[in-house]
Amino acid sequence: MSRTVFRMACVVGMIGFLTPALATEQVYHPVNPALGGNPTNGTFLLSTAQAQGQGVNSGNQGPNLTPLLNSLANPTMTPPKMP
Repeated sequence: MSRTVFRMACVVGMIGFLTPALATEQVYHPVNPALGGNPTNGTFLLSTAQAQGQGVNSGNQGPNLTPLLNSLANPTMTPPKMP
């Protein structure tokens, strides 16, 4: 019995090995108009992005620069006078 199973496995393997591959070439087609895609996709992509909203910030977003930006926008010190 194991001999017949082995023979069947060999026959199936040979058939699979000798059969030509039926794969095709993969071609990239851009969707975004800014990257070469169809210009009519622009309004659809924009409306989809606006419908998704801002999203949720998760994970490390970097340092909080709000105090630095506030101090640069509203300086409280007067610069020294040059002689």
